[in-house]
Amino acid sequence: MNGKNFSYDEYSDSLIVSNRAENESVKSNFELGDIIFSLTGKGKIVAIEIRGFSSFLESCNIDTKIIDNLKNVELNIVPKKDTIFFILKIKSLNMEEIVSKDIPFIMPLINQ
Repeated sequence: MNGKNFSYDEYSDSLIVSNRAENESVKSNFELGDIIFSLTGKGKIVAIEIRGFSSFLESCNIDTKIIDNLKNVELNIVPKKDTIFFILKIKSLNMEEIVSKDIPFIMPLINQ
């Protein structure tokens, strides 16, 4: 990811955001719709990939032009009882002005 914690592939319209520490390795992935979660052997989510990122932004009422000048993308994961909150923080440069958007999404956990 070239020293950044994110990468965007225009051809596949996929965004990958990683929180993986240097000493952590991905042991498995699971897919939920257009989002792929990467986990360590202990089950910690260390990265996500959003396929169809422009459609994802549109569904959040965010102009897809924000993709053209991405400066930073961060993923914050907040576990709560029976739920995991994901906050995607996107910063983009638009006409010499930094645009910042927070996109929250929630994943309820199902007890088996």
